[in-house]
Amino acid sequence: MNAAIGQARATYESVFIPAVRARSGSQFMLKAGIDTPADGLEHIWIAPISISAQKITGTLMNEPVHFKAHAGDEITFAPNQISDWSFRRDGKLHGNYTTRVMLPDIPAEQAANLRAQLAPLP
Repeated sequence: MNAAIGQARATYESVFIPAVRARSGSQFMLKAGIDTPADGLEHIWIAPISISAQKITGTLMNEPVHFKAHAGDEITFAPNQISDWSFRRDGKLHGNYTTRVMLPDIPAEQAANLRAQLAPLP
């Protein structure tokens, strides 16, 4: 998983940001590791609203389990908290590095459906 996070971070500036700027896709999302009260991290998908070199503001895409917030809430985090990115272009999902790592652990039908949607990695 750490290698997948490293790959996502390594391609964030070269692939994700240019796609956002050019609007060459849809459903742009970032996964970020958010600090939890129990001194851990919860990795959660966020739809970015505003991206700068210092901070990212976005909307929580799902319900957090380990920190107090709700799906739809706005959250701000630092770029170094990014653990994955995703967007859809030409019917394919780009990025999703951590999702690819989890494919062997999810039900076969769901994994096959995801594999069919995933674009080759850059």
